[in-house]
Amino acid sequence: MTLDPEFTKQTTNLIEQTLELYKSSGASPRIGETWDCANVGDFLCGFFVGEMVGSALSAFQIVHKREPTADEHLEIIELVESHSNEIKEFFAKFN
Repeated sequence: MTLDPEFTKQTTNLIEQTLELYKSSGASPRIGETWDCANVGDFLCGFFVGEMVGSALSAFQIVHKREPTADEHLEIIELVESHSNEIKEFFAKFN
């Protein structure tokens, strides 16, 4: 593991807290129409995962003042993937 423990903790908190926000706010009823997608839950799941990975990568750049290495980038993705069951379960409700 190459990510420092504090960054890992903060990123995990970001993922968990953001998912809770999504759970409490729901989704716009216009998503399927606006984005022309048949499976709204799949779209939202991909959007959420991209948002979490992108936010974590941005935070990494701000904290460390450099781009992450390939291994660090993969570890960030793995942090999001470690929540995959809960993420998929929630967003499947919108399909």
